[in-house]
Amino acid sequence: MTDDDATTTLTDPSGPATGGAGDVGGIDVTEESGRTLVRMWGEVDAALRDQASLAMVECVRRALPVTVDAGRLTFIDSSGLAFVLQLHKVGQEDGTGIVLRDAPSLLLDLLEMIGMAGAIRLETTDGGPAVLAR
Repeated sequence: MTDDDATTTLTDPSGPATGGAGDVGGIDVTEESGRTLVRMWGEVDAALRDQASLAMVECVRRALPVTVDAGRLTFIDSSGLAFVLQLHKVGQEDGTGIVLRDAPSLLLDLLEMIGMAGAIRLETTDGGPAVLAR
């Protein structure tokens, strides 16, 4: 593994979970087109705090704009939401901001519930609008 490889991966997000205790979700960090890419998949909850911490360190170390790919997210609890909000805060402080890619309605609804809808730039890879599901 090189310095630019993900350092926080439990499972491969492109493949199915293997059924182990740590295989229901994950967070990893890579680089894509001059941006730090944080991928979250499956269930992102308190069990992934160590991965979130490592991902945060990696994002700060790289000092690049951050894209958070949430397209494969199936569940997120308050600790996962806190991770996204921490990334957003760091992005605001260093002037790079973050982009939330393919966020599912479960995450968008949480952001709306806490008054953060519209605070984080959204993008989709399918060309459709990134909007709250009603």
